[in-house]
Amino acid sequence: MNRKIKLLAIGLSLSLSAVAGARDVEHKWCPPETPAPPAPQTERVNLSADALFRFDKAASTDLLPAGKQTLDELGNALRTEYAAVDGIALIGHTDRLGNDKYNYNLGLKRAHTVKSYLQNLGVTAPISVGSAGETQPVTNCQGTKPTAELKACLQPDRRVSVDITGIRKK
Repeated sequence: MNRKIKLLAIGLSLSLSAVAGARDVEHKWCPPETPAPPAPQTERVNLSADALFRFDKAASTDLLPAGKQTLDELGNALRTEYAAVDGIALIGHTDRLGNDKYNYNLGLKRAHTVKSYLQNLGVTAPISVGSAGETQPVTNCQGTKPTAELKACLQPDRRVSVDITGIRKK
């Protein structure tokens, strides 16, 4: 009798494990499986400050025609290429010429100007602004005198970084 109970228990166990792994697609007694929504991603775009603004300037009146066109394209991409934009972080950067405080304020003013421009284009996502000033260079230029050659070498350091956190359309 003990052997019959063991065989019955084994058979019952196998039957239950087969049922536990079953999925009834025909009768829909299981809730439908829904895929997880895509997670927001952060994408960085670096905008050349020299293409956006006149040299050493930051106001909206100092925006160059090419800078306006670049910001128009960015605003359009934010509205049309993203299913959702959770936030935008703007960080202004400068080259190392000038003092720390001046460069920090110049980077911050440029970031604020870009923010205002994007908001005027209808971008409604939250936008934060900040400045790294001269603290995050991307160049390794030699020299300390502000010659034309040094200014040209330092050009990539003058930028506004745009970090877009959102979900791109597929």
